[in-house]
Parts: sequence; structure tokens; C-alpha cells
Amino acid sequence: MQFSYQFDVAGIMVIFTSLICAWIRPKLMKNFGFSLKLLICCAIAYNILDSLTVILLKIANPRSYYITYIALLAYFCVLYLIPYSATRYFYELCGEDGKHKIMNAGLGIMLVFATFGNIFFDMFFSLDKNTLDYEHGFGVPITFIYYLICSIMVGICAFRHKRYLGNIRRRLLFTVFLITVFNLLYQAFLPEQSLTGLIIALAVAMTIVVFCFIDVTVDELTGLNNKVGFVRSCDELMHKQDMSGYAMVKIQVYHMQELNERTGMENGDRVLMLLAESIQKCVDSARHKAVCGRIGGDTFAILTEEEISIQTIKNMDLSEAISNPLTGMDYAVSFYAGIYRLEDGDKDIDKMLDHAGYALKWVSGNFKTNVAFYDADIRLEDEHRKSVEQRVRGAILDKEFKVYLQPVCDTMSRQRVSAEALVRWIDSKNQMINPGDFIPILEKNGFITELDLYVLEEVCRILREWINQGMEVVPVSVNFSRVDVDHHGIVEEIVRIVDKYNIDHSLIKIELTESAFNDNMENIIKMLNQLRSHGFIIMMDDFGSGYSNLNMFKDMPVDIVKIDMYFLRNIENSEKGMIVLESVVQMAKRLGLKIVVEGVETQEQYDYIRKLHCEMIQGFYFAKPMPSEIFSDQVNAG
Repeated sequence: MQFSYQFDVAGIMVIFTSLICAWIRPKLMKNFGFSLKLLICCAIAYNILDSLTVILLKIANPRSYYITYIALLAYFCVLYLIPYSATRYFYELCGEDGKHKIMNAGLGIMLVFATFGNIFFDMFFSLDKNTLDYEHGFGVPITFIYYLICSIMVGICAFRHKRYLGNIRRRLLFTVFLITVFNLLYQAFLPEQSLTGLIIALAVAMTIVVFCFIDVTVDELTGLNNKVGFVRSCDELMHKQDMSGYAMVKIQVYHMQELNERTGMENGDRVLMLLAESIQKCVDSARHKAVCGRIGGDTFAILTEEEISIQTIKNMDLSEAISNPLTGMDYAVSFYAGIYRLEDGDKDIDKMLDHAGYALKWVSGNFKTNVAFYDADIRLEDEHRKSVEQRVRGAILDKEFKVYLQPVCDTMSRQRVSAEALVRWIDSKNQMINPGDFIPILEKNGFITELDLYVLEEVCRILREWINQGMEVVPVSVNFSRVDVDHHGIVEEIVRIVDKYNIDHSLIKIELTESAFNDNMENIIKMLNQLRSHGFIIMMDDFGSGYSNLNMFKDMPVDIVKIDMYFLRNIENSEKGMIVLESVVQMAKRLGLKIVVEGVETQEQYDYIRKLHCEMIQGFYFAKPMPSEIFSDQVNAG
């Protein structure tokens, strides 16, 4: 008897421990459906009633007969509620609700047997209401059959939805089955010591941990599928029916981060909740099975019939979503959607999401429409992007990227005083790929950092060769992207590469485009100060192309600015252009910055730049970018 108490107490502790874990993450608690909550309560009640009834039966005090009898009846009722709530929860989890009537009827029959069978006939469990003698009646095999039927129903449901459940959940069910069999064998050999309460508690606790913490398929905020649940649901749907006429839709809130910053996270969550409700309504009203989910912070996805998905997007209304708590004015909320029509043979869900996502990026920020289809034009552009991404790593290994150098000359003497390193991709067919065709793609996928560091290393290798051969050496500037600023350890990597070739740091100029200075100023200033402390020269490239905030120069650690060639287009015929250029030059000089004017193509432009007394000049008028071998020959010949 003592062992039974210990098992029951252990079972209660297991259940409460799992609930405490759930309480630590309160948002998950709301995802516990009624059936799971009922199962948890029944598991706790079973362990308590199991110990209570044993104690009352042992006392056998006539004054407690009615209390004992009621406790035993409650014990039997809970015994049947456990498989009922477990089975119902499992069906709800798999998206099936049609079996509830059958389960309700089965539960009702068992409760009637357990209650009235013992009250009036004293035979269901052979419970004598006068003596409280408790023996195993024919209720035991019926109970076993009831449990077996519930297990079979769960097994059938699990087989139908094995793709949605995944490996972890299927293993959980198999584990529960094994420990249940162990419990039956244990009870057969040691009937006096019950493990049932502990076994039930372990099964419920494992269900909570696995379904709600380890293998989570539900989004905490919206209650929709998360990315894992969405992919599994789509996979299951696609293997059950014909997907003709279906489309993958990817929806994203425009400038979600700005919305959160300006109106608060609570309002941002409210927008996501409203959008989720609209999407759920779309799925619920679909004529055929549809799937939806929140697959990212502000990104949702729907797999549904094309015509329904388009209508849903057009009919969504978030006008009531939000107002600015500071100004009281409404904040305009907009969203964009990319749609990919499923084709014959489509099975890769991630690929479908990728196509829809590419269409989404194409339409994002477009104020004429908020919906884009993955059509032939977008497909061609997407295939080009993927081709570049697949080829670029091999191109670096095969040294298909070549470093070209464009001279930078002293404005007055016309002598070459520096150079800019420009990357050119010459593929295995000896065809040159335009930088505009691959640089933007590499910036988006983050691979640009590896390419920039490759160019830096090539420049260092070239300079080391020149030095070893006793040739004249000029400083070389290397372009770095705004993406590089957020790359962890970028400064240390630059220093390591330059030191590897034993190059004087003053021979390397670091160029950042002006647009990079408008993003994450704190990180940029920190990075540039570190580079300057190591002796590198800092340049701002393409100055003037991004409508700069001129006030930022007072804090920005920059040594040289390069004035964008845009200022020089038809400058001799533009009085306003001349005024702007002269003002920029004067401002830079007063801030102690040196100036490089790039894009000089005519004698008239060169003459005008000389009058402004800009220190350096660069452009086709002097020389085009050239291979490093030609550059060194011309420098030394000069």
C-alpha cells in the first residue's frame, strides 16, 4: 500500500512540474485546448482519487461509507474521461472534429455503466454499497475494451496524419503505447501495487512537453500554424488531393519594424492578430481544404485555391487596426502579397514559399498594387538570382573574379596617386558578367562579404608582388558593402588579411558607399574608428547619390569623400549643378576632408574641377579600369 501512495504522489508531482513549465511560457497556455486541459485535470484527479479511495477503503469506517462510495464513483468516471479527452485532443490536434459525436456517445455509455451499474446492480465493478467490498467485476474487461477502442482510434488518426505529426510525435505515441503495455503486465503480476496513476501522469506530461515545447506547430501570438506546422499541413494536404487551381500566397506587413517603433509593440501585435483573423476567415470559408500559418515575424502564408486567395487579399481590412498613442492619429497599415500558382509536379513547399516570397519582394513598396504573381518575368529574374547564387562560390574558388584597377590622379599634375579596386567576373567561357547583375544579388543574400574580403586579399597579393619586384606602389581603395558593417569580426578579418601579406595599412583605403552611412550609424562609427586606429584610410564613396544628411559629417570618421559622377552630368550646362557641386567641395574642405571627383569624362569637366582645386580626380577621361598587370606597367612606365 505504501508503494501505491508513493506512485500517486510521484504522478501528481510530474503533472504539476509540467504545468509549471507551461506557466513559465504563459502565451503557450492559451494554446492548450479544452480537451488537453480536461486531460490534465483528469490526470491530477485520478492520482488524488486513487490514493483517497485506497485510504477510505482501508479505514472502512461506516460513517465514511457514503464518502467512500462517491469517491469511488468519481474515480471510475475520471477513469473513462482520461481516454476520452486524450482521443478528442488528438483528433482536434490533427484537424478532425467529426468523431466527437461518436466519442461523446461512448463516454456517455461508460459513465452510465460506471454510475448506475454500481448504484443499482452492484455488479459493474462488484462494489457492495453496504460493505464496500470491492472486487473486479465485468466492468474490468469492458474498461479494457473501451481503452482499446480509444487507442485504435488514435492509431488510425495518427496513420492518416503521419506527415503532419512528424517523427517526434509519432515516437511519443509509440513510447506511450509501450509504457501502457508495461503497466498492464505489471498489474497482472503485482495487482496490489498500482502504477496506473504514475503512467497516466507520465503520458500527459510527455504530451505537454513534446506537443507544446519540443515539437511546437502553433504560433504563440496568433494561434495559427507556425512555420513547422504550416509546412507539415501543406505536405499532408498535397499528398491527399489534387492541387489543381491552388496557389501559395505569402503576405507581409509593410514596414512592420517602423510600425512597432512608432506605435508600440502592443499595437504591432494587434495588427498581426487582425491580419491572422482575416486569413483564418479565408481558410474557413474556402470551398476546398486550405492551410494557413504565420511563418515569420510579420509574414503569413496560405495554401489555397487561387481565386479565393486573391479575393481574400483584396477584401482584407485593417483600417481599425491601430492609432498612434502619441499623436492620436491613425497609422496607415499596408500589406503586400506574392502569389505562386502551383504547377504539375510541385512537391517542394520551401521552393513554393521561395517563389511566392520573391514575388512579394518584387511588389513590396509598390503603391500601385499590393499583389504580385510569380509570372514569366519574375521567374526569369528569380532563376538568374539562383544561378548567380549557385555559381558564385565556385567562381571564387576557380578565381573567376578578377581585380581591375582604375587610376586616381592628382588633379593638377595628372600623376597617378592611387587606384580603386573593382571586381570583374569573367566566367569559364571568358565572358564578362556585368557587376550590376551579381552585386545586388550578393548583397541581398549576404555573400557579398566573402567577395569583398576576396577582393581585399587579391589587392594585398598584388601589392606584395609589386613590392617584392621593387616596383612603384600606390595606395589602393577597396569597396565594402553596407552588409559588411553587420558582419561579426569584420575589422579583425580585414586586419588579418592585410597583415598576412605584410602590407602597410596606409596602402589600403576602405570605401563605403554613402547609403551605408545612413544605416546603423552607431555600428558604422564604431567600425570606422577601429579601422582608422589600425592606420587604414576611410573613404565615403558615391557622395551625393543618396541625398545625404550633411550634418552627419561632424561625427563621421572619414578621411576622403568621393563626389558622385551624377553631379558632373551636363554640369557645364547646369548653373544649379555647379552651385551644388561648389558648395559640397567647400564644405568638405572646411571639414578637413580630401576630395576625389569621379566620373570625369570630358575636357570641360576636367577644366572645371581644376578651378575648384579638388585634390584628386578619377574617370574615363584619364583611364578606364584595367587588369592589374597593365596598371603596373603604365605606372612604372610613367
